[in-house]
Amino acid sequence: MFLQKLFYKSQPYSIFFLDAIGASISLIVLLIVIIPFQSFFGMPMIVLYQLGVLALIMFTFSSLCFYWKPKHWKPFLLGVIFGNLTYCGVSMYFLIENWNVIQPLGAFYFIWEKFVILAIVAYEIIVLKK
Repeated sequence: MFLQKLFYKSQPYSIFFLDAIGASISLIVLLIVIIPFQSFFGMPMIVLYQLGVLALIMFTFSSLCFYWKPKHWKPFLLGVIFGNLTYCGVSMYFLIENWNVIQPLGAFYFIWEKFVILAIVAYEIIVLKK
């Protein structure tokens, strides 16, 4: 009920909240699961930290957009879309670049994460076109 009211009152800004939640999940998973158990995932630590910085930037940007609720919000949503696609591209580059050391669990996680982010981007594009 609380989330429904929050999303209803915050339209169209709730898309920024959704994106901030997604970025925070990526960041938390990186910090609490993947980095401590890096050997099970195989991605080099420096790459994990770089992806964590990108996720933190996306979380901060989306959170600020949700909080400030800019009157002309569409350019900010374009920034979020661009940021998400950049994160996916950088992550895929690192996945391919390090494929010889990536463990199956790491391949599964990083590929699955791209599908989730791209689904969110598709939704953001729908919101942008409204």
